[in-house]
Amino acid sequence: MGKKVALSIIFILFVFTGCVASTVWKSTPTVQNAENEYYEAHLEPLTNGHKFFVSFRLSVTNRTRKNFEIDWNKTRYIHNGRTRGGFVFKGIKPEDIRNSTIPPDTILAGVPFSKVISPFTMLARPPLRDPGVETTESTIYPGILPTGENGILLVIRQNGKAVVQKITLMIVAQEVR
Repeated sequence: MGKKVALSIIFILFVFTGCVASTVWKSTPTVQNAENEYYEAHLEPLTNGHKFFVSFRLSVTNRTRKNFEIDWNKTRYIHNGRTRGGFVFKGIKPEDIRNSTIPPDTILAGVPFSKVISPFTMLARPPLRDPGVETTESTIYPGILPTGENGILLVIRQNGKAVVQKITLMIVAQEVR
């Protein structure tokens, strides 16, 4: 009798373990490309070691003979067709975000540029136990990118002219059994 109970428990555990779903995050396409007469750009969602997407790798190659700049104060995160604030990245200062004084990145003529960026609105911050504790770059982490359309409204400036390009992709979370 004890042997039958033990085998039954093992069987039930085996069946329930097989029914546990895990979530797989996918991007369609895996890398979204956009190009115009000024540049070629690629946007790739990154997991940074997580099971879900938390940031993007933006790669831009300048196709012109003159340098241009990414205007981070005007470049916006897009989710489901709406802009949802700007982006943050390593080395950015909190006061630059607050004051909209994020320095531009200069992209040299013909030179590829790449940067890992995260939507500001998706940042994960640990709770502050002491109101006197100042939040630093090391206490702020990229948060989960939501499912749906995600992307960037990229603003490039060259000789005072703004070139705006929308680049989006679809993020889905699928349960796999």
